[in-house]
Amino acid sequence: MPELLTVIKVVIMFLIGLIFIFEGYNLERIVITIIWFLLGFGIARDILELFNYSTGIVPLVIETIVGLCFASVGYKIERLALFIAIGYAVFIAIPSYLTISNQVVFFVVRIFLAIFIALLALRFRVLIYALIVSLLGATIIKQAILILFPNITGGLMTAANIFVIVLVVIGLISQLEEHRRVTFN
Repeated sequence: MPELLTVIKVVIMFLIGLIFIFEGYNLERIVITIIWFLLGFGIARDILELFNYSTGIVPLVIETIVGLCFASVGYKIERLALFIAIGYAVFIAIPSYLTISNQVVFFVVRIFLAIFIALLALRFRVLIYALIVSLLGATIIKQAILILFPNITGGLMTAANIFVIVLVVIGLISQLEEHRRVTFN
């Protein structure tokens, strides 16, 4: 039975990843709301873990309520929500593509890149948003591949990375074309 649940989880992750890659532009407000929910949920989980209160139904309910509160704020405050959502998405996606052995330096690099790209997102909204959503979708798909094949190494990992990069490029082109079509028609 756990294998079936794993396959279902992987299929759902693939679908979400593909939706982010190919339809992220059309679902901007929903995607930002989801990212804000995950941000609130994660912050609540981190705080509850500080007090060794992170398992069970009560912490899950608290995390969900905090996530929903964050999601409602993210839905209403558009520019700030975009800045924070893009910054957070970059921050959580970076470890899939870059690693630095010194954890303090790596944390600072992640924060710097997240803020820098989030500021770019405010200036070049469509391009950066489409790129980040495509990368986020690709990160979800890469994680699904790693769940399905946990011992993947070497050439297969390179092939998986190339597959993900191709998806990002195709998704980015698709979303930018959709934006151009909607804007100029």
